This record gives sequence, structure tokens and C-alpha cells, in this order.
Amino acid sequence: MGNYTNLELDFIERTMALIEQYTNLIQGKPFAEQLNYTLTINCLLGLVVMPKERVINYIPKEQLTRETLNKMGLTHSTVDDSIKDLSELIKNLRHSIAHFSIEVISECDKKLIDFIEFKGTKKQPAIIARFRANEILPFL
Repeated sequence: MGNYTNLELDFIERTMALIEQYTNLIQGKPFAEQLNYTLTINCLLGLVVMPKERVINYIPKEQLTRETLNKMGLTHSTVDDSIKDLSELIKNLRHSIAHFSIEVISECDKKLIDFIEFKGTKKQPAIIARFRANEILPFL
């Protein structure tokens, strides 16, 4: 199991390793047994909510442009126009995730997850972001 030497960074690195390990473990499993989005939402808690509490100053205030979003793997996802930089996006996502103000959207009757919508709380935009489901892991 190991010890944490730097809780914040170790936790982030171990959460990323968990995603990678899980991705390798589900190879060959039937679709119904894959818990991809359950893991994804748990990892959002670990990678957005928890670190924000202690290391928010390390998140760059890089301007959010279509090019920036594309580099983060969000090529078909949308972010509210009022959110101008990465730090602001993370803060807004943090509030949405921490308050479980998220919704899964399906575009078909099979109820497959096509989008995860991050809704605003109080002073935030009504919808902070709408991430295409297959772009969440690259974003993380």
C-alpha cells in the first residue's frame, strides 16, 4: 500500500494510476460489468474536489480557448462562456461535483451515458460544463 510522502501530489498520482490499472483490468469484460463512469465520477472527486482544497494555487490561470479545451481532450465538450480560465473552471467544477450537482445525459433509449452535465450552484452559471462522456478520462 505504501506511505504518502506528499499527500496532495501522491493522491493525485495514485488516482491517475488507479484509472490506468482499471482500464487494463476491464479488457475483455462484458460491457454490463464495466463501471467506467462510476470510477470516473469517483476520480473527479479525487482529482478536482480534494486537491482544490489544498493546492488551488498550483492550478494555472491559463485562458480557456477552444485550443486549450482541445489540448485537455475536450474536443466536443462545452464550457459556459462566462468561465474565462482553467482555475475558474476547476473551481466551478469543484462546486458542482462536491454538491453532486451533476446529471448524466443519454441521447438514446438505451440509457447509455453520452454526456455528463455539471450544474452550477448559487452564483455560478446554470450549466458550468457539458462533457462528452468519452472525453472525461482524457480530461482527468
